[in-house]
Amino acid sequence: MNQSKQLVRLIEIAIMTGIAIILDMVSGMFLKMPQGGSIAVMMIPIFLISFRWGLKAGLTTGFLAGLLQFVSGGLYIAHPLQFLLDYFIAPTAAGIGGAFAVPIRKASSEKKKGKLASYVTLAVFIGSGLKFLSHLISGAVFFGHYAPQGTPVWIYSLVYNGTYMLPSFIICTIVLCLLLLTAPRLLGRQMEMR
Repeated sequence: MNQSKQLVRLIEIAIMTGIAIILDMVSGMFLKMPQGGSIAVMMIPIFLISFRWGLKAGLTTGFLAGLLQFVSGGLYIAHPLQFLLDYFIAPTAAGIGGAFAVPIRKASSEKKKGKLASYVTLAVFIGSGLKFLSHLISGAVFFGHYAPQGTPVWIYSLVYNGTYMLPSFIICTIVLCLLLLTAPRLLGRQMEMR
């Protein structure tokens, strides 16, 4: 990759990381769950950068978003492993959508809207699923004491985390499909440096 494209990629990663944090802060103001977690609209820019630049850029953006969540404060840390699961592994998982970057860009360039929507849905499903799995493990292991009497901690964590991760998946899928179907140039990486 030439230096100008590499610079553009790094700048876009920085911008999308910033947008992800802003979206996380805004959604956390209105949609915060009692023991933590919120509708994860912060995944939208992470998925978008992963579709534009691929897996490495998506994972990097997710990791940086988690790092900025930590730096901005307001986190609840029960254990170092819980910290890693909830604030680094979970947001980084959304970057896995970059594994679908090539077929998504190809479907977009060929104007195959059904195929594009299918690949985007699959990418968001896998990324959201991995994020959910990270929160599920963290919830069961480190927050099981919040489970009502007689409720298995894994069931409690499954239901609790599912109440915000399922809407997160649906919202992110709809927004990304609408964005990429109406503005396919968002997938373009070519930029002439003058």
